Amino acid sequence: MPVTGERRRSPLAVLPVYWHLLSLDAPTVAVLWAWSLARAVGGEIAWSTLAVLGIGTWLIYVADRLLDGRRGAPGRDLRERHFFHARHRRALLICAAALLVPLVWLIARMPAVARREDTWIFAVALVYFAAVHLPFLRFRFPRELVVAVVFASACAVPAWSVAGYAHFDTAALVALFAALCWLNCSAIHAWERPEPSRRSLVSLQALAIAIVAGAFLLAAQPNPGEFRLAAALFASSMLFFALDRDFRRSLTLRQPEKALSALAMRILADAILLTPLLLLIPWRR
Repeated sequence: MPVTGERRRSPLAVLPVYWHLLSLDAPTVAVLWAWSLARAVGGEIAWSTLAVLGIGTWLIYVADRLLDGRRGAPGRDLRERHFFHARHRRALLICAAALLVPLVWLIARMPAVARREDTWIFAVALVYFAAVHLPFLRFRFPRELVVAVVFASACAVPAWSVAGYAHFDTAALVALFAALCWLNCSAIHAWERPEPSRRSLVSLQALAIAIVAGAFLLAAQPNPGEFRLAAALFASSMLFFALDRDFRRSLTLRQPEKALSALAMRILADAILLTPLLLLIPWRR
């Protein structure tokens, strides 16, 4: 499965490329943060809940990229991920169809509370799909913000479904994670469509999230789980800040050869959200 316009890469370099092109990046991030949020509040998470989140996220992202890349889709700024999905449409549709049966079975095994929460989030996702992909319903709205809120809410469902745990107890962490997801979407938009003449807001967004996460670090010290997750949020936001500053510097100095490709920046934008992996060892007892 060759990548259009890309030179031959080493096997280690190919792995992150296909992690992105196969739409495995979003499910990985979703499952990791869902598990992390649940552990941060001391909850035991059902494996079926994580499986539904991972499979459902993959299906949604594949559907979105296939719809974006379809022929005649107006106003679409297509990237390598869209071309890849268009080239392998049949294989992806077969895989998606094959996953529907285990997905339904897993949904039936989910805790009732998580199933009810996911139903509301899925309904919002359907409205989003209709607004984006149906011509007669298309209207302007903050797409990146909506995606961030829906994604963060879906990742928070396992924590919300913990028996006896109220939504407002996780509100600060979920809100910070939603802000980080918004930063992720904003950074991807800014890096894939660079405008040297315009000041980037990515660095300012990253600093704002880092400041709030830093304050949360001080406030969450009695709770080790929340403290470690706030540390992951702080680390991700600072990585976004550093990467955006480096990218903007290459544009300002008119040295495009020193700038990473749009594909590499897109992969890094999602890889930055994997910072909870650094905190797995301290969580072991």
